[in-house]
Amino acid sequence: MSQNKQPIARIRVINECLSRGGYWSKTRLISEISKIDLNVSSRTLDNDISLMKDCAQLKYNAPIKYCRANKGYFYTDSNYSIDKLPLNQTDIKALEVAATTLKQYQYIPIMKEFTTTIDKIIRVVNRAKQSNHESMLDFIEFEKTPIAQGLEFIDKIINAIQNKKALNITYQKFGHEVSNSQTIHPYFLKEYRNRWYVIAFNETKNKIRTYGLDRIKILIETGSPYIDNTTIDTKEYLSNCIGINIMDKKINIVRLHFTPKEGNYIKTQPLHKSQEIIEDSLDCGLILEYKLIINYELIGIILSYGSDVKVIQPKFLADKIAEISKRTLEQYLSP
Repeated sequence: MSQNKQPIARIRVINECLSRGGYWSKTRLISEISKIDLNVSSRTLDNDISLMKDCAQLKYNAPIKYCRANKGYFYTDSNYSIDKLPLNQTDIKALEVAATTLKQYQYIPIMKEFTTTIDKIIRVVNRAKQSNHESMLDFIEFEKTPIAQGLEFIDKIINAIQNKKALNITYQKFGHEVSNSQTIHPYFLKEYRNRWYVIAFNETKNKIRTYGLDRIKILIETGSPYIDNTTIDTKEYLSNCIGINIMDKKINIVRLHFTPKEGNYIKTQPLHKSQEIIEDSLDCGLILEYKLIINYELIGIILSYGSDVKVIQPKFLADKIAEISKRTLEQYLSP
């Protein structure tokens, strides 16, 4: 055990002993602590007890006293434990926000086992709040989205990734009337805009492919030997694009010109981690540069800003946006 962890570990043993009640001599406490720390001494025990009582950083404020008649340490408050420390208002607010955030995801199968725990946290926080403290659950509203199809497969996919199991899926692409069966070797899961995707090796095509869980009809484990991931870095695979589609792996320098008003929003919530400000003017607007793989998601985001954005480079992307915008205009002008 590393030195910086020993004091906390010893303190937990002391707390466990004193929480049982009665009087604990130094000899008994050292005997219990020696099960995790063979080098514990009387002086070390004194220091640990001092930390429990007076350390401003730990904030235990443990009510420890020594009884000369019984020659032992004890808690003056029989209900005290470092595991039952009171929460201050900052702690309460932080816990409540965390629990409320987690509650938004309880419909995901893997989170179901934590639902009871989350509810317990909320109940504890509610009891700890002052009577005049309005519940944060009442005045914070999180974005709520419809439950996406395919979430029922997440647990099986996670299990397959962890235990290196091949999967057979019946998959139907959007726009296709017929589904087909494929054997895949899953490597990681990705969420994008409330949809879940599994990135996997397709055994037949001998390529990495991305599959939307909402398009999977049937998913079962197979007895096929699992093909380990030796081709991609799962943490970096999608880092150079927005979304999940990689048309090609070429990274382009993308420059976008936003109007001054829209630029303020983009500065405070970047479109991508590679975002770099090239020019920022109250009159002319904001020019941003990105290093990105150009895909459907990027094109869709640019189009969503309408006339508030203009593609400066690359030219082929500007032409693509202009073409789509022209077709959109024609659709509204046509009888």
